[in-house]
Amino acid sequence: MSDNQDMIDEYLEHLRRAGKQDSTLDSRRDLLTRLDREMEYGIGQVTEDELKAWLYRDEWSQNTKFAYYSGLKDFYGWAADPRDPWITANPMVNLEPVSAVKGVARPCTDEQLRIILTRAREPYRTWATIAAYQGLRCIEISRLDREHVTEKQLFVVKGKGGKPRVHDTDEAVWAILKDRPAGPIARHQQRGDRVSAQYVSSMASTYFRRQLGVPVSMHQLRHWLGVNAQARYKDIAVTKAMLGHSSLTSTQIYVDASDEQQRAARATLPRFAE
Repeated sequence: MSDNQDMIDEYLEHLRRAGKQDSTLDSRRDLLTRLDREMEYGIGQVTEDELKAWLYRDEWSQNTKFAYYSGLKDFYGWAADPRDPWITANPMVNLEPVSAVKGVARPCTDEQLRIILTRAREPYRTWATIAAYQGLRCIEISRLDREHVTEKQLFVVKGKGGKPRVHDTDEAVWAILKDRPAGPIARHQQRGDRVSAQYVSSMASTYFRRQLGVPVSMHQLRHWLGVNAQARYKDIAVTKAMLGHSSLTSTQIYVDASDEQQRAARATLPRFAE
């Protein structure tokens, strides 16, 4: 095993001890392995100029650059820690920071959701109901067990960032889950065992598109909840709690004025056409 691979493995173990999510470990492993493969002398001897050329590529989106910058900043900060250094200098120190681009809410329409909830077969109808009315992410649906849901409360044992939370149980979610057997809500259709977030996401979006003619993702069902909760109740703190956000910054995209609201506001403007 190379010294560079040893360094990557030790860094991942450092993240694991810090309680980082498996998804974080996987994405960092992929990032560091790719960089190590593409640099002439590997990840441990990369120069500042090499990192600049690799990171600031025109073909990558701003948010991809932000994710890579954040991962490499953390890795090289750890690797150059004087208390236990793997490298002599941190090549990220003088690199220009990369900022993330603010997201935009992309909810499905009411009609698209109606088609899914009235025509989809199982397990897709159940997954869609949980996403649209409970606001769970695919990773949270994949981890949800029947034992986590009562008529009054739904427990997200390990949400984003590894944090648990509790929601009141939506009546539509309770109706569809109350008679389910113990164990995972999201099961493999042949084997019956628990499936991954990627399985939930890809299988559902493919089914919606091919079988129902509805080109939406599971995450757009979650956006539907955020947009409608904010538009109707108009309390960003409530919307934040419903979606399980740790920061109001994430919830802010649901506060932005809709096209309909903008048109209504524009209609009130005085007109001076001849």
